[in-house]
Amino acid sequence: MGFGQRRQQPGGEPSGRRSTAPGSSAQTARGFEDLPAGRSAEYPDDAQLGVTPTQSGAVAVRTRFLASVVAAGSVIGLVGCGGGTGAGPQAASPSPAPAVSPIPPVKNPRDVAAMARRPCELLTAQQATGFGFDLPPQESDGLFGTRDCQWRRTTREQELLQTVDITMFTNNPTLEVAYSKDRGLPFFELTEVAGYPAIVTRTNADIAHCDIEIKAAERQSVTVLYQSDEQALKNNPQQSCEVGKKIAAAVVLNLPLKS
Repeated sequence: MGFGQRRQQPGGEPSGRRSTAPGSSAQTARGFEDLPAGRSAEYPDDAQLGVTPTQSGAVAVRTRFLASVVAAGSVIGLVGCGGGTGAGPQAASPSPAPAVSPIPPVKNPRDVAAMARRPCELLTAQQATGFGFDLPPQESDGLFGTRDCQWRRTTREQELLQTVDITMFTNNPTLEVAYSKDRGLPFFELTEVAGYPAIVTRTNADIAHCDIEIKAAERQSVTVLYQSDEQALKNNPQQSCEVGKKIAAAVVLNLPLKS
């Protein structure tokens, strides 16, 4: 029997239709519940795909073909996605290169921690008087358990002419922080003092004040703050950093070398 033919039930009536009530010229198509026994076995896909028995064979074949394509595609998709079998491991993306610090490494590290409680020993009496400071210096509490020291120069009337303050840090990336935060100041310089990495800054271009931060070892540094009210430096305030660098060089070289 071809796809386009309808099977005859006993009595000659086509299996796809039944007669209506006497006197009516219309006929009603049979539903799935009216199919004779064995119809679903003969065309099992018809019942599953909603193909009515009165559809032409070409339509039924096309419908079943599309269903087969969809089913095959689903199987292929499941195989392709199942557990990643047969596929090689994906190559891991390379890790980004670590950022290079703009602060040069220290070649001959000094032991700042050894002097953290003795800051006034970082300038000898001869050095202090050579820079024009009065004796003795004044010691005070610093940060994180350290001590600070200040030298002054005053007139006979006790007017302050110049000061230098020394502060130490024994576990802090002082220069790295200064490099990231202070580059917008009126004066910023990454340089060396006595062969050690240093950052020199001025917060006000009109004042003879200079900050010199020296990296003496990894996470260990010394800060020298120099300020002058002398007329010569008031007229040429940028020279305060040249004086401050000379003092800072003497300070860092008085730190003991790390063993």
